[in-house]
Amino acid sequence: MKVGSLTRNFLLFFVLMFIANNAQAQTFEEWKRQQQDEFQAYKDKFDEEFIKMLKATWEEVGINTGSKFYENEKPVELPKFVPPPAPPRPDIENDAPVDKVIEERITIDLDLDIDINPLNLPPPPPAISHEEEATLFEGLAVDALSISYFSNQIPFTYPEMIKSKLNPRDFRNGQIDNNKMAEFWEIVSSVNHTDFVEYTVDLREQLALNDWGYILLINGISKSIFGEQNSNLVRMMNWFLLTKAGYQNRVGYDQDGVYNLFTVSNSIFNTKYYTLDGNKFFPINFNEEYQTPTSIFTYQGVHEAQVRKLDLTIEQYPEFVNSTNAYTRMLDFEFDGESYSIPVTVNRDIVSYFEYYPLTDLPIFFTASLSPLTYQQLATSLEPILESMTELEAVNFLLRLVQTSFDYKTDQDQFDREKYMMPDEIFFYQYSDCDDRSIFFATLVRDILGLEVVGLRYSRHLAVAVNFTRPVEGDYHMSDGKKFVVADPTYINAPVGLTMSSYINERPIIVKF
Repeated sequence: MKVGSLTRNFLLFFVLMFIANNAQAQTFEEWKRQQQDEFQAYKDKFDEEFIKMLKATWEEVGINTGSKFYENEKPVELPKFVPPPAPPRPDIENDAPVDKVIEERITIDLDLDIDINPLNLPPPPPAISHEEEATLFEGLAVDALSISYFSNQIPFTYPEMIKSKLNPRDFRNGQIDNNKMAEFWEIVSSVNHTDFVEYTVDLREQLALNDWGYILLINGISKSIFGEQNSNLVRMMNWFLLTKAGYQNRVGYDQDGVYNLFTVSNSIFNTKYYTLDGNKFFPINFNEEYQTPTSIFTYQGVHEAQVRKLDLTIEQYPEFVNSTNAYTRMLDFEFDGESYSIPVTVNRDIVSYFEYYPLTDLPIFFTASLSPLTYQQLATSLEPILESMTELEAVNFLLRLVQTSFDYKTDQDQFDREKYMMPDEIFFYQYSDCDDRSIFFATLVRDILGLEVVGLRYSRHLAVAVNFTRPVEGDYHMSDGKKFVVADPTYINAPVGLTMSSYINERPIIVKF
């Protein structure tokens, strides 16, 4: 074969291969587009069915009274323990040595390896032009905004059409009905929103938010789009975005506006609720004060995307990075004849984050721990003091710290509602009660001393009990074959082993966590 003929054959081969590969690539792109279109049509079908359901008649649903955590109101005044006078020392006739048991000093193993590097938030979905296709909002013009999420300024973009087609005057109080709800859903769902919802999920991961933090984030985004003054559209946008993110939530309305409702996987106390499709739906507060109506109009049924209940479990604190938003408090107290003054700094953002946290299961609060930087500061101050003590002395020291460093007032007197404080919050508010002190004390004993603790829940009081590694005398309760000795951080000046006289004859519920 001649060289020229061979060359021509190779060229022909490569041309044919290029054409074949290009055809395969085009076929794959067409297949990919077909799959996306089919999936979009599948999702659109859910929205179409949901809109039809929304247009149907809504029912008026009455409210139910929530379960109270305590059977009776907490005491307004606290008892103080007055130790009996020490007996006179006997005369010693000789100086013979006396056998004395030397107790081992406590060992403290602190984990102070804390990551304080700034966050790298994901970039927002890109702004796009009218000419671009197959992008975030399918060529729609967008607006760029940002929200102030505590210390973080978070950018995002959204389609102008959402706001331009939803006039706040059409969604004012007294004008809301099922048709308005269906109209809202039809407009918002017609826009390609998948990437936008995924962006909010990415933000959630970067900020280390639990479900509570995520719904606060969504609420902030909705306010940025529609304006805080247009609360009905804000809450309807919450409803839409949280549905698309998979949460079982609903909206209801009355003459005073729109309400967001959630079903929760945990228990909720002291909170009224509505029963819908056999589930309790709570009108949870987004850091806003509003009255829960005695009845609302809402719908029966769910959107297919709603697959998960709100989970209030706290596995870690959110990553708030603005350290300038700080509040410092001195813990002043006396123990064994010596005075102590320990500084503690808490991030105000943490306090704001938990301000309206739902009144849920006690183990969630007991296991929340201190935020990393506050723990680091407090543990570093306490370590040199505690390491010279025995186990019992160290627990009594922490007990006296909590008993006498804070002023007492019930939640009703301080907040006009029942509230449990996360451990960080106790440093910020002027007063605390038995719940807050027990949660904080249990955190100190568990995280700094490494001892196992349980809660003691009485009819109108909460205390703590500690499982010591050595025999300790005093009042105790058994749990899982272990002895837990009473340590009450609200019984002023009482040492380990003493129960308040009001509860000596009451058997508490053991709160394990």
